[in-house]
Amino acid sequence: MAITNDNDPGPTATAVVTIRIPCGADSDLVTDAEERLSRAENIDTVTIDEMRGIDPKLSATAIIVSITLRWTTTMTDAEVSRRLAEVPGLESIEQIR
Repeated sequence: MAITNDNDPGPTATAVVTIRIPCGADSDLVTDAEERLSRAENIDTVTIDEMRGIDPKLSATAIIVSITLRWTTTMTDAEVSRRLAEVPGLESIEQIR
């Protein structure tokens, strides 16, 4: 009988990103940011750990957030960066660990 461990957190990464949330979004800034970031390919979950900044604009609000990403597969930092760059509204990636 094989022994399995359900406590394995899986492939994760942490990052600090700036993402643009359009005015009139259906939910709050944090929820909308999580939903947008979860659109990256092979993502399992996104958690906003901390909101580091907010910059309201005329048609959108840019927020700087510290996030934890859980992927469905193991990736390098470069691959994580490429996947996040495809997310609509992502303005910058300041840090990936």
